[in-house]
Amino acid sequence: MFGKCGDPQNAMKVFSTMARRDVSVWTAAIGAMAMEGNGRRALELFNDMLKQGVKPDEVVFVAVLTACSHSVHAISPHIVHYGCIVDLLGRAGLLEEVVDLIKCMPMEPNDVIGGTLLAACRTHKNIEMAAYAAEQISKLIIQRTGMHVLLSNIYASAGKWGVDVAKVRLQLKEKGIQKVPRSSSIEVNGVIHVFTSCGTGDTDTRTEQSHIALMLQEINSRLRDAGHIPDLDNVLLDVDEKEKEYLLSRHSEKLAIAFGLIGIGKGVRIRVVKNLRMCSDCHSFATLVSRIYEMEIIVRDNNRFHFFSQGLCSCSDYW
Repeated sequence: MFGKCGDPQNAMKVFSTMARRDVSVWTAAIGAMAMEGNGRRALELFNDMLKQGVKPDEVVFVAVLTACSHSVHAISPHIVHYGCIVDLLGRAGLLEEVVDLIKCMPMEPNDVIGGTLLAACRTHKNIEMAAYAAEQISKLIIQRTGMHVLLSNIYASAGKWGVDVAKVRLQLKEKGIQKVPRSSSIEVNGVIHVFTSCGTGDTDTRTEQSHIALMLQEINSRLRDAGHIPDLDNVLLDVDEKEKEYLLSRHSEKLAIAFGLIGIGKGVRIRVVKNLRMCSDCHSFATLVSRIYEMEIIVRDNNRFHFFSQGLCSCSDYW
């Protein structure tokens, strides 16, 4: 009450005498410091709240952001700060708000901003907004191959093979941009092995290739028993479902994980490096393998690290 009436000093006096403090009490204290323009103290209170094991809710985050905006730090926001907000809004599915933010930015959006919006469009299956993102990306001097491929994949997932997919791929060809082959690498016994999607990798013998195929069969059988259904939307080729399921089973990170289970052993941490973004099916694959085989799997794709353990991923299934 003191905080809402513009008396933050008395608000903090009451706060300091309280033995039990739930998230609402902490939010009120943080809000009082925000009102006073004391952003540093507001952040200290937020950190104290977390140290005491109080779980934050959406309201306290508003108070923290308000505290930051009301503080005087003499720092003008840079494009990296806008990028963080674009990512936050994109994760929440607030794509229209993302577009409004981009339009009012005091600087031109870069490839990171465009790519972040495009990734959010794919996650939330918003084709119309993806078209806007593509338009912004087309204005950039420096263009990443991955963004064009992602846009093509968005259209392909929506079944827009006739015009949209063909248009994007034609633009890639006209600009001389070549699609980078998907590959994953893993170190086993001091040797780095590289696998490509639908390929067998650089394993030396047919015996090793056969062992990988058998291990994949075992993994897929146990995943099916656990209720896993392959997400065929991740196969972005105009082929029948049987062929899609086969192609999906040969994604490079799956081959690398299977090889790791053979060469490193169960219960030992597996590290895989992938040159492109993980698809959602491979993400589900790694998540379930970490639970079923009781092991940790670390995958570094071109966007972030994924730490899989006990059937969960550090990215909370958004990347």
